[in-house]
Amino acid sequence: MGSIRSAAQMVSYEIYLAVVLLTVLACTGSLSISRIVEFQETIWFIVPFFPLFLIFLVSILAETNRPPFDLPEAEGELVARL
Repeated sequence: MGSIRSAAQMVSYEIYLAVVLLTVLACTGSLSISRIVEFQETIWFIVPFFPLFLIFLVSILAETNRPPFDLPEAEGELVARL
């Protein structure tokens, strides 16, 4: 049960990462990193897409499995190990 929960947690954050990246790619109309950088000459994407930036930040922190995202097991399973 813990492994299913851990796999679902990993996949769920990757979906958010993909949605944020696809939004940036759709706005620039290019897959080229240099084109994306050139597109931001007047205004950085963090300004108009601030909510997406927060989603991206939480998703990349969750992918590192650091606190508070470092417990993929259920609380009952953690108590049972002691």
